[in-house]
Amino acid sequence: MRIRLIFTGAFLLIPLLAFGQRPTRLPSTTGCYRQAITPISAIPTLHTDMPLDCMLGYIYFDSLCRANFGLDNWNTIDSLVHSIDSWDTLHVFMRFKYRMEEYDADLFREFIQAGAYDTNYRQGPGGFENLLYQLMNQNNTLGNHSKEIYLTEVPVILHIKVLDTSASYDSVDRLSTSTRRCVSAEIIDTIKGMHLRPGDCGLYHTGKQKSPLDYGCINFDYSPMAAKAMGMGDVIHSPIRDSTGQILCDSCYGTSALIPGHEYIVFLADNFLDYNGTTSFYEYVPQNAFNSEGGIFPINGLGNVVSTDNYFGYGNSVPLATFESDLKADINSIISH
Repeated sequence: MRIRLIFTGAFLLIPLLAFGQRPTRLPSTTGCYRQAITPISAIPTLHTDMPLDCMLGYIYFDSLCRANFGLDNWNTIDSLVHSIDSWDTLHVFMRFKYRMEEYDADLFREFIQAGAYDTNYRQGPGGFENLLYQLMNQNNTLGNHSKEIYLTEVPVILHIKVLDTSASYDSVDRLSTSTRRCVSAEIIDTIKGMHLRPGDCGLYHTGKQKSPLDYGCINFDYSPMAAKAMGMGDVIHSPIRDSTGQILCDSCYGTSALIPGHEYIVFLADNFLDYNGTTSFYEYVPQNAFNSEGGIFPINGLGNVVSTDNYFGYGNSVPLATFESDLKADINSIISH
């Protein structure tokens, strides 16, 4: 059942049956994991197990997308959103966004993708997502690319043990300058992420064949030529090469960013790949562009989480328990406001 939400001082729920035609899109990659999900059939899609703030977030997004302010509709909406300039007000919207990403990254990405073609929306939800991101980065209390923004935006945070990495050449992505690295990992602890796509790691788990249901497992991938602190894809523009023609990039992930048998705290984004009319395809990748680790924080032999730039402010080498405790305290400061 579709739900239409209208601002009238209070929220009024009105069933709406129309659903916009969503165009198909050719595969954007053949490398590593094109994990299939069932596309959403209603916008917004609400579930009974959603945290209240998650549900309210979808209600607010949906209502803004349907708002009609006449001929100058987008400029009015833009001004309205930019009026959220105080930290106290912005913090509330960050709390909603955190919960929407945390509940189910696939569901939120589907809402953004399919919502762009909803005939009952006067503007797509992706526009509001971008405006909110701009507001967070412009806020004087937060600052550009702060940890609060990072924790709000990233949908999946895990403590993992890498089981296997392998290479996969992408024959479709013509911009790829290197094979992608395909990662299978055991989930030791979930810090953020309620509904994750199941991974397949049975062949690699402690050298024994096991069902993925026996333990938490995730599959994700990364490009060795992607810069950790930049969100611009592979380093392909004016690359610096050595005498053999190999591209040099000290800030890139490289092929050894994740090593089998080692543990990490990883911050993963959920990337939409394509839609064929019946199925949507996604991949998990490290959330880069915020810190020099590119969302992959190693746990060394002493059991300390390593952060070369001390991005979170906990220290450059912090005991795992302390790191997780401090991280959860920062998360709580976002969701409890």
